[in-house]
Amino acid sequence: MSVTDITGTTPAAYGVGSAKPAPAKSPDASARGAATAGRGSREDVVSLSPDAVKAMNARSFSITVPPEGGGASGAALPSGIDAAKLNPNYMLARIDYMEKHGDYMEKAFGLLRQTLGLPEDRPFFLGGAGNALLDKIAQKNGLTKPEMPEILRAAGEKDPFEDDSDADAGVIGIGLPNSGKELQVVFSRHDLASISAKAADSLKMVSLTDQNERSGPLLGTIKEGVLGRFTDTRPGQGANLWAVTDGGGPNARVVASVRSVGMDDVAGEVATGLLKNLKELFAKA
Repeated sequence: MSVTDITGTTPAAYGVGSAKPAPAKSPDASARGAATAGRGSREDVVSLSPDAVKAMNARSFSITVPPEGGGASGAALPSGIDAAKLNPNYMLARIDYMEKHGDYMEKAFGLLRQTLGLPEDRPFFLGGAGNALLDKIAQKNGLTKPEMPEILRAAGEKDPFEDDSDADAGVIGIGLPNSGKELQVVFSRHDLASISAKAADSLKMVSLTDQNERSGPLLGTIKEGVLGRFTDTRPGQGANLWAVTDGGGPNARVVASVRSVGMDDVAGEVATGLLKNLKELFAKA
């Protein structure tokens, strides 16, 4: 499943450690402190025992907060902390953007589920070029993607799926809740988009689990090509693996791989139907 990074803000507590409680003050000491603070003073006066003073000196620390605009005054910050991201305007902009982006992703996932005919009770995830489908579906249905504020880009932020917009390969995973069963379809975006409509209607699935004269070369093609990035070729785990080609001849092009755990009975139907829908979406890009 395609996972979105939504960051919340949690107040952080800073302290001086777990020092022993200070001995109780005498009534005279408390009265003197209260009287001093009450005569027009703008400061609070606190009397500390010698033990408390020692504890604070041993455990206290300070953090210099940079001024708004990034702390160009030369204030020292702990290693790994970006001054620009301590700017309150940055924090507010990021919270607002992530809320809007999360709402967009939820709606886009719903539209993609409808377009690909994925049942409501089956969770699915996306990877690589699969994420690029979300923006295509959103545009097709008039769903506007939120723009990232300039203050976030200036701090080095970018769209979580920006790198996937032109990815060569992608994956869609479909599961059955509480069963351990899953189906992973890895596809070559450009190969899938470039095959003919006739070839898309006659996709062939060749078993790579069964050892035969075709399985070895096809498995090598998958591992060495763009599909290798997402295809899980590990043996065992009760999984079966197929190569999906645009024909049955020796020069057939491998356009996808399919991995099934406990879903062999529907793997062919679901995978080929899904790939035909993907072809149409990418062909219209």
